[in-house]
Amino acid sequence: MILTPSEIRLVSADAALDITWSDDTTTRFALAYLRGWCPCAHCQGHFVLEKRFITGVSTTLVDVEPVGSYAMRPRWSDGHDSGIYAFNYLRELAAGAPGEGPSNEELLARP
Repeated sequence: MILTPSEIRLVSADAALDITWSDDTTTRFALAYLRGWCPCAHCQGHFVLEKRFITGVSTTLVDVEPVGSYAMRPRWSDGHDSGIYAFNYLRELAAGAPGEGPSNEELLARP
């Protein structure tokens, strides 16, 4: 069964994105965590086996749009919008960082 978001909500005061899934679980992502693990080729490179955490980029979310029925595309304040986050990738990110870098929990705890 593929889990899909039933609600996506920006929590600006916490610099977080809350996703409620079709199984009624909710995941809170730090915006810096989502941007840091952007899956696009510009951020990760082409044909790279190990993902890397991106720093020094905007973590201000402007918009999120659906991509078919399998993903979402965030648009960041610096204009970056080429990262397509498949829902299964988001669930993987919720379980833990895909490489070396700060955890979602660490970034959520930062003021």
